[in-house]
Amino acid sequence: MSSAQVADETIVGRRPNPSAIFEAKLEGVRCSSEVLPRPRLTGVLAEARPTLVLLAAPPGFGKTTVLAQWREADGRPFACVSLDGADNDPAVFWSYVVEAIRRFQPSFGASALAALPACRADVAETVLPAILSELESLGDEIVLVLDDYQVIESRECHDSVAFLLERRPRNVTVALSSRSDPPIPIGRLRATGELLEVRALDLCLTRDEAAAFLNETLQLGLSSESVTVLHERTEGWPVGVQLASLSLRTVRDPTAFVARFGGSSRHVVDYLAEVVLDTLEPDVREFLLETSILESMNGALCDAVTGRENSAAVLLAIERANLFLLPLDDRREWYRYHQLFAETLRTQLARRDEEHRRELHRRASRWLGDEGRVFEAVRHAIAAGDLDAAADLVAERWVTAVLVERAEPILRWLDLLPAARVEHDARLALARAWALSRLDRREEALEALADAEAAESAETFADGTSLEALGALARACFPYGDARTMASAAARASELEGERRSAWQPTVLFALGSALVWGGTTTDALTPLRQAARLAGRRQQWLVASASRALLARALLSVGDMSGARAAAAVAVELVEAHGLADEPSSGFAYTALGVVRASEGELHEASVLLQRGLARLRARGEELFVADALLALAPVRRALGAREEARALLAEARALVQGCTDPGELRERLEEVTRTMVPAHRRIDGDSELTERELEVLRYLADGLAKREIGEILFLSFNTIHSHTKSIYQKLRVSSRQAAVQRARELGAI
Repeated sequence: MSSAQVADETIVGRRPNPSAIFEAKLEGVRCSSEVLPRPRLTGVLAEARPTLVLLAAPPGFGKTTVLAQWREADGRPFACVSLDGADNDPAVFWSYVVEAIRRFQPSFGASALAALPACRADVAETVLPAILSELESLGDEIVLVLDDYQVIESRECHDSVAFLLERRPRNVTVALSSRSDPPIPIGRLRATGELLEVRALDLCLTRDEAAAFLNETLQLGLSSESVTVLHERTEGWPVGVQLASLSLRTVRDPTAFVARFGGSSRHVVDYLAEVVLDTLEPDVREFLLETSILESMNGALCDAVTGRENSAAVLLAIERANLFLLPLDDRREWYRYHQLFAETLRTQLARRDEEHRRELHRRASRWLGDEGRVFEAVRHAIAAGDLDAAADLVAERWVTAVLVERAEPILRWLDLLPAARVEHDARLALARAWALSRLDRREEALEALADAEAAESAETFADGTSLEALGALARACFPYGDARTMASAAARASELEGERRSAWQPTVLFALGSALVWGGTTTDALTPLRQAARLAGRRQQWLVASASRALLARALLSVGDMSGARAAAAVAVELVEAHGLADEPSSGFAYTALGVVRASEGELHEASVLLQRGLARLRARGEELFVADALLALAPVRRALGAREEARALLAEARALVQGCTDPGELRERLEEVTRTMVPAHRRIDGDSELTERELEVLRYLADGLAKREIGEILFLSFNTIHSHTKSIYQKLRVSSRQAAVQRARELGAI
């Protein structure tokens, strides 16, 4: 009697005859010459002696093949049963187990085989104790393999296997292979270390294993790059690699084939459709198709897309059934499909109603947008064919991102949209300008800002902020070395925003205060900076709150309020460190401010550390005015600590930045002041002579090796004037050459 006949008898309700054994079910799989050896797995299996080895993975992961290779590598006898639907009767099930053991121990289980056909009571209570006792009496170790266990649905069979595992003789290891996790209590075995689990991730081919299979076993001669691409596309799924190899043996251009290989490839589609999809209940298959549009998913998202209310339970059931669903977290909340499986599902979905597919994407976009997952929401809106909705999403969400200085995500959102759409939509062009400015990509930022202004849109954002106001604010926050532009732009942004309580109000006030500070009207900056600090804190815009307090500290210090400056600078640093923002470029304002305060208090070592930290971060922000300011704060501190060469280099860098600015504002005077502090203008030379400030400045350029004409161009002086200054320097230092003058000046500490 065949296994099909046994199944037929079970269906019509007659008890099968367990003595009618289908011999092929006891043979086990033999390895072909085209199967890649897996010593990484078989070595572990051969050495282990657990109660249960569980191989649980979707179809095509090579569970049965690994079992066959394990049998060949292991010295123990294997009793193998390939299960099918006819085995859902305990008497039939255990008859096959006994017969499998009799293949290498012919005298085993004679009494059990005689009792099983007539067994009407619980097999676990009547027959199994005798089988277990006889197993233990064998003495030698054996491995009992139950392959394709997912076909077993009988509760009695599951209970009998649990009975075996609970009372199994120490010389027996049970190996159970299944597409889904078996409904038997394996938790205790896991907790006591008696369970060895081999899951899909363990069965996946490594990149080196895939290369060995393709180029050594099959001799396909693929390039290293093609092997890597194929491994990534298949995610190491063994049958995926095997299916790809079927075509690779005949194609003329393997590289091109690998580049386009995916879930729409004929062999992959045919395999997954036949082995997986066609065996599923229609409801489960529909769920898989509708959710295949998602890169990652949880219950709530799937509910929104499919219109169901039980998606979390469906996902859990699909995972337990090992239907190519991979958990993305330990809580089993977020999942994704294996990419070849997902591509196959999407291919089948695309053959159906196009409007339904678009609606699925629209639902996904709405849910993801509400959850703040803008990139995915935009992607789904575009997939739904709704470019306007995608543009609106970016226009609505970029403001929040830029206020916390998250520029890279904004550019990723914009890159999903056609470049022409971004260029001609003032809202999107402005978003691009802000993001690029945050990343110090100034030329591109200025182009994007010009695009926004050229659009001449009168639109406002949801909170009422106008595009013109945000354009002006961008020029105020990123003046690129032009204090005059900063001041006028900040004033315009303040005028347009007025007293409106928008999310931008703290930034507008900060920009206005900054412009006043860099313009030299420090006292006028106190009020807007205080307001900016307070409002930014209320709105949890911590970088703006910190930067506002930092500049407030500098302003207070300049008007002689040491205690106020100390408190403001300390809070500025506390804010960035408390909120994990210490590495952000704008945190440089806080560290610089506290460093300046500590330097004024004589704490030079602490000031040096703080100022260096602030300078490093402001360099990343890229604005010349801010970097030059930090350099001018650090240079005299380093000189006071004895690092003269470093101090001179810092001062020289600051001078170059200031001279390169379109309008450095008050930094020009700061530069001269710091220069006088570091090298007094009226240093006595040999008792009577003294070098003027201009002579010292010329002397520094002489030390840098510049020609007189070059020095004149930098200082906007004629060649004759520079020559006169040089002659005076030589006379006062009592030397006759440039080299001697520089050497003498260094001996005196003048440069």
